[in-house]
Amino acid sequence: MMSSMLDALPLSRAHVRLLLIGGLGYLFDGLDGSSLAFFLPVLRGTWHLSGVQAGLIASSTSQGYLIGSFLSGFLADRIGRRRIMMSALALYCVASCLSALAQDWRCYFALRLVCGIGTGAEAVVIIPYIAEFLPARLRGRLCGAVVGFFSFGYVLAACLGFFVVSATPEGWRLVSVMTGLPILLLLWWRRALPESPRWLEIRGRDAEARLVLQAFAGGGACDPHPPGRPRADGGRPVGPGVWSAPWRSRVLLSVWLWTWLFFSFYGFFSWIPSLLLKRGLNLSDSFGLSLLIFAAQVPGYFVAAWLNGPLGRRRVMIGALSLAALSALLLVRAEGVAGLLAGAMGLSAGLNGAVAGLYAYTPELFPTRIRATAMGLASGISRLGAIGGAFGVGLIAAHGGTAPVFAVTGAALGLALLALFTIAPETDNSALPEEDQEAVR
Repeated sequence: MMSSMLDALPLSRAHVRLLLIGGLGYLFDGLDGSSLAFFLPVLRGTWHLSGVQAGLIASSTSQGYLIGSFLSGFLADRIGRRRIMMSALALYCVASCLSALAQDWRCYFALRLVCGIGTGAEAVVIIPYIAEFLPARLRGRLCGAVVGFFSFGYVLAACLGFFVVSATPEGWRLVSVMTGLPILLLLWWRRALPESPRWLEIRGRDAEARLVLQAFAGGGACDPHPPGRPRADGGRPVGPGVWSAPWRSRVLLSVWLWTWLFFSFYGFFSWIPSLLLKRGLNLSDSFGLSLLIFAAQVPGYFVAAWLNGPLGRRRVMIGALSLAALSALLLVRAEGVAGLLAGAMGLSAGLNGAVAGLYAYTPELFPTRIRATAMGLASGISRLGAIGGAFGVGLIAAHGGTAPVFAVTGAALGLALLALFTIAPETDNSALPEEDQEAVR
């Protein structure tokens, strides 16, 4: 069985190359999503945005992500992971470059929506795709580490915000073009990305799956278009759908965890420079502190990624979310720059540690046949939470200040913790579920 053979492989150069490709995809996703936080204070002045208009722009990426993640998860389980990732990256890059030319907020909003469709379609597929290559003993740590590249994107966005966006009124346009540069990755991805061997196997394309497996076992370079003939029946997998037992309860659990985590995540990171401005800081100081707060993501991600192995994904998420919730409650009453910075850095590290656990945890709940679909559902529906967080924080801060913002954030994180304590199973170092293999006839 392909699953047992993949789990028995040692880590190879092909694995490392795949991890780097996935990591770079997440780096640019993080850069794109977090750049808006630094654009908003400038755009509000340039286009005289109302609170509602600013909230729409802040949530535009998540709105597009909602569409992209639903479509890509479904399509990736049917036409393959590789094709979806490459198409999504191209769509995002073109829209990002075009957004630099926007002359009003409506045009900008529409292009940011398209950017979100591209990033959502790509990001949802990367981790299920990578997880399908990795041996069980390393999957938690390495998946968490790949997602950790998000944090590099956020730190890079903070650097660009501090040094470019704040330096000139048109700096946001230059950064928008820079976030479209990953289109150059397509030249590499087209040659280096193989299709998932697990997906090929359940589609009856056994010869292609064996060639990919050979490459990852050290048997030679991988041809992304190897020869092979599917089985006569087309290898179409059958079995319970994503909403059938036993997967329905796991989908609902995943949706719950993703929704409350990303409500808090995007509500915080989309607005942190603006929230600092409301605390009385000027634009330069706000962007400078935001750089430190975003930098706290890096240890949050990678410490959690390392702990995914020895502690298990569920325990890592409990610890990280507890840190984030306590930090949010500290921010409710924080006074002075030192207290504000300490609480915000704790919230940043905790949120991202939880993300590192969640991205490793979710693919392990589902078999190959429905893995990308389930991931797309959880991630897609969670964007309703992200939209609510990004849009709601602006409204709450405008009418009640920053303290209610952080109180709501702490409560949302508490709801995610409740599910982890009561109903979430542990998946640490177990093989990916492959009940569907026997269902292929």
